[in-house]
Amino acid sequence: MYIFIAIIFVAELIIALQLIFFIRKADKKILDINDCVKEFNPLAKTFMQYVRCVSTDFSKKIKSGIDFVKKQNEKMIIKTVTSVAIYTVLIFFRMKKLKAKRIYNLIGAIRDVALELAI
Repeated sequence: MYIFIAIIFVAELIIALQLIFFIRKADKKILDINDCVKEFNPLAKTFMQYVRCVSTDFSKKIKSGIDFVKKQNEKMIIKTVTSVAIYTVLIFFRMKKLKAKRIYNLIGAIRDVALELAI
C-alpha cells in the first residue's frame, strides 16, 4: 500500500516538473515575443503618424477641390446672369432703333468688356 502511494507521489512530482518546465519554456517565448513587440512599437507609431499625416493632407486636398468647384459654379452663375441682363437690355434698346443707336453700340461694347472680364 505504501508503495502504491509512493508511486502516485512520484508520478505527481514528474507531472509537476513537466508543468514547471513547460511554463518556463512558455515564459521564454513570451519574453521573445515581447522583445519583438518592443522593437516594432516605435515603427508602428511612426507608421500611424505617417498615415494620419497623409489622410489629413488628402482631406485638405478634397476640401480645396470642393471649394474650387463651388467657386467655378458661382462664376458661371454670375456670367450667366450678367449675359442674360446685358442681352435683355440690348433687346430693349434694339426695339428703339432710331433713338438709341448710340446707346446700343455703347451697351455692346460694355457687354464685350464684361464678358472678357468674366472669363
